[in-house]
Amino acid sequence: MGKRQPTKKQAQKKQAQKKGRPQAKRTDWAEITMEIWLGLFVAFYLLFPGGKGYRAISAAKTWSFYGLMALLLGLGIWYFVRDLRNKTLRPLTAPQIAALGFLVCTLVSAALSAYPDKAWYNPSAHEAALTVSLYVLLFLIVSRWGRATERLFRVLCWSLGAFCLLCLLQAFGENPLGLYPGDMNYYDGYNVKYPGGYAGTIGNVDFVSAFLALVTPMLLLRTLGQKPKQAWPCWVLAAICFGLAVWIRVLCGLVGLALGAVICLAVLCRDRDRKWILLGIGALALAGLALLWAVDLPVKFLHELHELLHGRPDDTFGTGRFYIWRQMLEQIPSQLFFGVGPDAARFSGLEPFIRYEDGVEVARATITDAHCYPLHILYCQGLPALLSWLALVGMTLFRWFKARTDPAVRPLGGGLVCFLCAMSFCPSSIIIMPFFWLTMALIEAAAKRDKGQVTADK
Repeated sequence: MGKRQPTKKQAQKKQAQKKGRPQAKRTDWAEITMEIWLGLFVAFYLLFPGGKGYRAISAAKTWSFYGLMALLLGLGIWYFVRDLRNKTLRPLTAPQIAALGFLVCTLVSAALSAYPDKAWYNPSAHEAALTVSLYVLLFLIVSRWGRATERLFRVLCWSLGAFCLLCLLQAFGENPLGLYPGDMNYYDGYNVKYPGGYAGTIGNVDFVSAFLALVTPMLLLRTLGQKPKQAWPCWVLAAICFGLAVWIRVLCGLVGLALGAVICLAVLCRDRDRKWILLGIGALALAGLALLWAVDLPVKFLHELHELLHGRPDDTFGTGRFYIWRQMLEQIPSQLFFGVGPDAARFSGLEPFIRYEDGVEVARATITDAHCYPLHILYCQGLPALLSWLALVGMTLFRWFKARTDPAVRPLGGGLVCFLCAMSFCPSSIIIMPFFWLTMALIEAAAKRDKGQVTADK
């Protein structure tokens, strides 16, 4: 006799039991691989200085970035093919379209540049068209398949701990990793024995200052709502980062932290308090401007603000930034739409910057950057590229505002705001700009995941 067939009622009961049975969770290797890459990028790219010290650190970071991006491009192709086969490929978001627009404008600028042998790639201009293209691809891939997880935040904290330890040793006159030439140390810089100031595994103190403006608010905002027992390691690390920003005495990072803190306060406060906080900020700003207008305080940058309020600008203001900005603004109208080419400012015929002390020339340098990132884009890549970049940044900040209560998005947005304020006075570099694009990508990834309702995954 054949096997007795179950009745319809029995079949339905068995199916119900099967549905109620816990299923083994399927391992998502694509997600695991992306998290490994993100952790590797944060730890390795931040801490690896190369083997030739500060004089070759830009080249070391460049090739490290290119190598890591080769791995990411391979992952991106894998993810794309997988989604295409599974019919889960999602359309591009508005920020991703803006990033592609910025990429197209950059490539057009390079193609039309008067310096074609320099605008695509060259060993001295590390942010030519090839590097900018990789920035955009970094944003597109991570924003589509990346995640801001708790594990990634821990990798950042441990990496920052190692970075801060190295800087603290340098502050005590040591030369760990042999990054300074010979038997020199941090205090031999600033034209004492060799030009420029360098610290940590980043190098130029301007870049270090801007990077600290990015990570310090991340550490603090990540702990909102946590108990002191959980939050104190981040508080200690944030205090050390802020102390380092003060120690290296570069204003771009401190200004970025100050302005960013004001913006974060206005955005992250309770809705019913926002009006009064904005009124308070406005009143304090007006009172500060009135004081600066009336009193010439004996501090260099405050004296410069006093002179500006009285309509007396000078090329020496901002440690020569006004001199750089004036030259670039004079030339922009003749190359408004396509610029001089990506990172081609150093080849565009700008007069060198000369620094004087007591009427004596102490430094002369070729102008390679605007020391103001939006102006740098406008001068090098043109107005359409700047508008695309502003659209991308604006939409990313709007994502942050909408998801500001999310524990994964809140610290990323706070860091991004402070970094943008710092980059208004800091040169751009392949050493720090990948962290800027990575931060924007993780905000976009978190804001779009589960329709914007995201939790920080363990």
